[in-house]
Amino acid sequence: MKKMKQIPIKNIAFLKRLDALAEGLYGYPHTARGLPKPDLTYATLREYQKDETFVGYPKEHNYTDYSGSIPLKARAFSSTNNSFKMMKMWFLRAFLAGIEGAESDKWYYDTLTVMAPDKGFTGWHNSKNKPHHSLRFINNGGRGYSIAVRNGEVHKVPDQFRGKGYGQGTFGAGNWTCVRNMFDGETWFADKNQGSKGRFVVDMAIPLTRGAKVDAVEQFITRFV
Repeated sequence: MKKMKQIPIKNIAFLKRLDALAEGLYGYPHTARGLPKPDLTYATLREYQKDETFVGYPKEHNYTDYSGSIPLKARAFSSTNNSFKMMKMWFLRAFLAGIEGAESDKWYYDTLTVMAPDKGFTGWHNSKNKPHHSLRFINNGGRGYSIAVRNGEVHKVPDQFRGKGYGQGTFGAGNWTCVRNMFDGETWFADKNQGSKGRFVVDMAIPLTRGAKVDAVEQFITRFV
């Protein structure tokens, strides 16, 4: 799997875990940054594609990333750690729990954030500095989109929503979007919030050599249980 695709989330237990993680981060105070302004133009993409010094990570974004470093092994957090750190750890562990073929201590958070209403964005990047498979989960109560360009082919996935995002009464499958990508230096990706609510994003990643484990997770989250 090389080009971006949307994956339907049908696993109710997994949805509940996503809801809890999103609600935890939505509950934090978030300060929107006015700059840099969103720039997802093809002109900028072509500029970056021609730039041999482009490192791989996004040159521009306007959100705070809470991904950080989370241990997957036996060591637990002490009582002095905040509850969201613990939630991050347990979500990452639970992300793999019971998924045959997905077990690995190489999974990590590539992005964990709440994008500001209307102008929150991630600029064009290809992650050539850290090649990986990506499962990006998005909760939005309004409009937004993810866009990927690979070998000149454009794929755009709009955020799905049913008009009831966080703070409007419910989460649920109707307000979640999942996109899968393979970042090997050839895929260029960006995304943007266009709605009036915050846009929660959690991007789960694993090195390219473990693609079969991503397949196992995809099978798990698309299965009705």
